[in-house]
Amino acid sequence: MKIIRVPIGIHIIAILMVCAFITGCVEVTPPAGEQETSAYGPVSQGSGDMKDLVKGQNQTVTPPVQSPGPSDQQGATEPVSPSSPETPLPPVENESFVKVTPKDYSQLKGDTQTSYLPYNRPISTDNRQFLTIYEILNQSFVKNASAYAYHLVTPPLYIELGFYPKMVTDEQEVYKRTGDKEGTIKYTKVRPSQDAWFEMRVYDMDTNQEILREGYGKTYSLTNKTAAIRRAGTFQFDFMGDSIAADITMKIPVDNSTVNAYSNVSSLIEDKKIKSGLLPSVFLQETDMGQGWQRTGDLIHTPVKYSSILILPSSGSKLTQDISKFPGSQDAVTQYAQTKSANSGETHIAITAGDEGYGFESIRKTGVVFRQGPYLVQLTSYSVPPVSLDELKRLATLVSGRITQTN
Repeated sequence: MKIIRVPIGIHIIAILMVCAFITGCVEVTPPAGEQETSAYGPVSQGSGDMKDLVKGQNQTVTPPVQSPGPSDQQGATEPVSPSSPETPLPPVENESFVKVTPKDYSQLKGDTQTSYLPYNRPISTDNRQFLTIYEILNQSFVKNASAYAYHLVTPPLYIELGFYPKMVTDEQEVYKRTGDKEGTIKYTKVRPSQDAWFEMRVYDMDTNQEILREGYGKTYSLTNKTAAIRRAGTFQFDFMGDSIAADITMKIPVDNSTVNAYSNVSSLIEDKKIKSGLLPSVFLQETDMGQGWQRTGDLIHTPVKYSSILILPSSGSKLTQDISKFPGSQDAVTQYAQTKSANSGETHIAITAGDEGYGFESIRKTGVVFRQGPYLVQLTSYSVPPVSLDELKRLATLVSGRITQTN
């Protein structure tokens, strides 16, 4: 039997033709004879985002209305194409979210000042300022407590709390190896101690009711605090803590007149403190000199020295007073001897003021110098005409008597 060999190329062509018949493209006519892509379903008009796609799916597709043809006139009904898209249902609305019209802002109720109790109301002033009525700085608490009481007349009372907890250092050693190098690295961290805590409790002494509580640590945050009592009454403040120091400042509102009065009193007290540390008032005043005398030039007043210039404008006379106080009498003796050397060109006349002293007089210059304990007093008149030596002796006796009174 003779075998006929078919070339391999014919086999390949035959296989390709079979595949073409099986997988060939079939052209489908759009529903209702439409030729546009919209006939296959809604087309998104957006930028291609998912929200545009969902929006397109939610739109209801209205099938086109066909004009009556010959078949319609005969009562024939055209079957609906099975490829027609189904009409999507609208999304279900969330009934818990209801959009309404906002209220008119003018109808919103404004803030009103109210008090915690009906029989107490905070004061309200146009020019309110605050006055510190009590201040405790850096008070340490080591498992101890302290208490204070205060009668509040003009609320609110603001309580400012500043905290300084005990700091601890944590150390951690970490073994580290890099290449051929290895070793232990020590890390340190400074942090507030976990044992540090503070608490303030405020009680109404009329009702024994606790009305306020604030603090640091435990259940409180690790920050400085400001609390307020907004009604009048008598209150007790209990402060307690451990491993901590605190600054406690209490302030009340006052008007300008009270602030000015308090400031004036504070200024007087401060001036008195300053003057108490200065050289005592043993020096000469304008009233000691007589009518018409006045002070001029710079004034020096320190704890160890007083210097000023007095003049009489009607005559042109001038007096300079220099009073020094040394740590000891021996220092004053040394300085007294130096004045004699400085006035060696003058004729010295002994005077009775102080422990020792002398005076001198010329046409244009007069003066007296004396020492009394640690004090050295120099009264000099360099003018035309100068103050007379007898007048300087009188003034020296006056200053000496004042020094005696201060001892």
